[in-house]
Amino acid sequence: MPLQAPEQETDQTPVSLKLIDCDIHPSFPKGLFTLAPYLSMEWRRKLGVMEQRPSWAASLSNSGFSIPKNDVYNILSGGIRMDAIPEDAVPASTPQMVAEQHLDPLGIDRGILLTSGVFGLGAVPNAHTAAAIASATNDWLDNEWLQVDERFRASIIVAPQDPVAAAAEVRRMADRPGVVQIFMPSDYRLMGDPHFYPLYEAAAESNLPIAVHPTGIEGMYTNGPKLGGVPSYHIEWHTLLTMPSQANVVSMVAHGVFERFPNLRVVLTESGIGWLLELMWRMDKNWKGLRDEVPWLKRRPSEYMLEHFRFTTQPLLEPDRREHLHSLLEMVQAEKVLMFSTDFPHWDGDDPQTVLNLLPAHMRERVAAQTAIELYGERLA
Repeated sequence: MPLQAPEQETDQTPVSLKLIDCDIHPSFPKGLFTLAPYLSMEWRRKLGVMEQRPSWAASLSNSGFSIPKNDVYNILSGGIRMDAIPEDAVPASTPQMVAEQHLDPLGIDRGILLTSGVFGLGAVPNAHTAAAIASATNDWLDNEWLQVDERFRASIIVAPQDPVAAAAEVRRMADRPGVVQIFMPSDYRLMGDPHFYPLYEAAAESNLPIAVHPTGIEGMYTNGPKLGGVPSYHIEWHTLLTMPSQANVVSMVAHGVFERFPNLRVVLTESGIGWLLELMWRMDKNWKGLRDEVPWLKRRPSEYMLEHFRFTTQPLLEPDRREHLHSLLEMVQAEKVLMFSTDFPHWDGDDPQTVLNLLPAHMRERVAAQTAIELYGERLA
């Protein structure tokens, strides 16, 4: 019998949208100095963002706080599309820029924002510092993006180091117009860890999905996500970026997170989907022999995966034979779990015409918008 994902119960007003981009990355135009107006004077002093410093001072040890970033596994050409780099400005640093370069020409009805520059927040050793940066980022995004263009939707960033503070931040931001999900930068813990339960409780209470995204620092920092080893090359590191997502799926299912929080949904952004099939089959098989170890699981692990996780298209698999992609997508019920994304402004992003035409015809409308509408509901309206 084929696996079936349970239908979600909704009482939401119908939302009519044709194309939703679930992964757009706005950037701070002046780095963390951008957040100065949204930080207390105490935090401005602590983070060294009292004033803009000259470019020659950027490398000085006292030139301001720096969130962990990828200084090893990068490529010389960088990660940004050259046509998205304006003169004398940071790419994707204003809503007007993103609208003109991206939303308007592609006909995108809604763009879900996950802020660049803070992906490594989970590796910051000091939880209070991470929480302060997260709160300031949320206020900046609300004030300088959501108030400018009604097509943008925000992801509330939280600090995973302190789940109680993260839950408070969710409750502070959840009712603001334009908020559609929670963005949790990953750290060294797997997401089934009870450490995160206060955050999950707030997410379930607010009916907000939790989104995760590659951090860019996997395998580099003590507090960052793990890759199982230390790669030597960018091609190794970039290929292995889906590993933390796989581990988190298994962890959340095994710990019974979705029995404890039955309405919780998790969006695995830019994490692939091809690995899902083997993960479902493998965990189902192991559960049959080891179910007394996890007696709180009332259903097959694959059923929790299909009900509670959603995935984004970028980067979409491109096998030599199109029918192989179609077979895989059918087996993981992509029409119910896959949502369109571009990863703008990165050079390896995808445009909707190319991506949607790669899919089976009966999936295109759902992947383009309908699955996201069912997940985010009236918050997209």
